[in-house]
Amino acid sequence: MNRKSLLFISFITSFLLLPLSLSKLIATPLLNGPMLSDLTYREAQIWIQTESPSLVAIHYFETESADKIFITPSIKTDEANACVANFVLSKIEPNKSYTYAIEIDGSMSSKEYTFNSLNYYYEKEPAPNVKIAILGTHYGVEQGFEPPYRRLGDGYSIFEKVYEAQPNLVLWAGNTAHLRKSDVDSLSGYFKRYSFARSLIQPKELIAQIPNLGIWSYNDYGIANSGKEMPLKHSAQKAFSKFWPKTRSVEHQDAFCYTHKISDAEFFFLDVQSQRNTNTSVYEESTILGKEQIEWLKNALLVSTAKFKIIVSGAPVLNPSKTEKNLSFANNEKEELIDLLKIYKIPGLFFISGGSYKGELTRMVHSTHYNFFDLTVGPSTAMPISEDKELNFYRIPGTNTFEKQYTILEIKGDEDNRFLDIQVFSLAGLELWSRKIKASELTVFE
Repeated sequence: MNRKSLLFISFITSFLLLPLSLSKLIATPLLNGPMLSDLTYREAQIWIQTESPSLVAIHYFETESADKIFITPSIKTDEANACVANFVLSKIEPNKSYTYAIEIDGSMSSKEYTFNSLNYYYEKEPAPNVKIAILGTHYGVEQGFEPPYRRLGDGYSIFEKVYEAQPNLVLWAGNTAHLRKSDVDSLSGYFKRYSFARSLIQPKELIAQIPNLGIWSYNDYGIANSGKEMPLKHSAQKAFSKFWPKTRSVEHQDAFCYTHKISDAEFFFLDVQSQRNTNTSVYEESTILGKEQIEWLKNALLVSTAKFKIIVSGAPVLNPSKTEKNLSFANNEKEELIDLLKIYKIPGLFFISGGSYKGELTRMVHSTHYNFFDLTVGPSTAMPISEDKELNFYRIPGTNTFEKQYTILEIKGDEDNRFLDIQVFSLAGLELWSRKIKASELTVFE
């Protein structure tokens, strides 16, 4: 243990011994976490889940100034909210390293975690290069809930591979817990499935020291083929937002849409479940995003100054196959969205889609506009499909993959030659395919 860690433990021990002479450093009764659930220039958020109702606080300090410790207000976890809590660390400043530990019921955890705050580069230096890991469908095999003679998930060592890549951000692109029929008829069922799925993420440093953001897809939501009228819709939303707190950041929306900035990229997360209406007659138009969410996306894109505007969805956006799991099923809505993006000549657009059991890169070619690309992320721990029955004539040859995988998306290059570097890896860490897309390719030329 280094000198700063010892100094931190000594300080906390002395602090806790003063009033009661009883508290000591112990292994804390955490069920899951901690998770760095959000990170902006001057704030961080830490998510935790305790085994039972507990009084919890986060102690943190700038790693280079271990003698100045900040403590968050305490939160009492309770079973009605799955014993989860999300803490705001408000003493964060850019371009620094921070260390934190957890206090539960007056006892400090012996485990410390560190993270780096964002680089505030504006008008001082070129945009920093960043590395983003993207994960697809996560299936947690749990005894008693599995069909006989089939294994629908495994390969949890993939999280170690992702951690070894040391990304600056981890994106979960849908189906983050993979609900079963046992889970979707009660709030407790949702909580139990999300808790179990998160417990399989090892090493803990992957979520504790790197920001993790998620969006949901149909296997996070509930009853198959259900949408905005699903009876337990609000239970589904509550459960997901408890485990992915940033999804509730746009409070006026009845959908999980939000944004996140890193370097010269901004991510726009879309909810393909809350406003879904696909059980329609021939006289009705199907909807997946809903008009309100499309309007939000338009306004958010128009005010964004990011070089790369990356739209993250729990369903493939550009895939032309009209299955319910693709945006093309609601064809009029999809055309409205694509026309809107072209009319406003928004530069730097790139799509990332989850909710799939195969991977591919789709390219939509336009004669009067730059091409759109949609990176569909294959499953991470769920079993992939063995045969592709979709007719995606926009698919780029060589990018169709049918195995567990993860993606590393790097945003890099000098100031005038920025580009997206896409690499898709197998469970074993072998590169399946790669592509580079220049920022200059995502610009409308008058």
